[in-house]
Amino acid sequence: MKLKIPAIALFFALSAPFAQAAEPAPHVYRSVAKQPVNAKDREIAGLFDRWNNALKTGDAQSVTALYAPNAVLQPTVSNQVRSTPAEIKDYFDHFLPMKPVGQINYREIRQLGSNVAMDSGVYTFTLTEPTGKTKHVQARYTFVYEQVDGQWKILNHHSSAMPEAQVQHASK
Repeated sequence: MKLKIPAIALFFALSAPFAQAAEPAPHVYRSVAKQPVNAKDREIAGLFDRWNNALKTGDAQSVTALYAPNAVLQPTVSNQVRSTPAEIKDYFDHFLPMKPVGQINYREIRQLGSNVAMDSGVYTFTLTEPTGKTKHVQARYTFVYEQVDGQWKILNHHSSAMPEAQVQHASK
């Protein structure tokens, strides 16, 4: 049986460990990522912007459409790995009410073949509570992209909150 958690409960349950994010520890990435130098890397970097802009629409189906049919999503704010379009959409149905806006802090782009590429690094999300208060969550990420019928699709997306920030909060 699949447990459905209301978005508001999910937000508060998952944002509590990140309450200290407003005062980042010295190890937190603060700088904006350097721009890719070659055209292919710029194209891959632009795929994050496309995804981030889809998040801003608040439409889970628009976000899900960016993933390949056989994609795997290992999300930041859920323990469930999502491996079908329906599961990926379900995640975004619950994540998008937090009005996420991402910013790349550090990135490395690797061309893995003529139609496969990887973008990995650190990003920070600004999330908005129902009260309007915002929180910042920094996480490591990896996107693996594959061209499917001539369009770049997300084949694998892994995102995990910075563990040292969680340990630091847990010790207080």
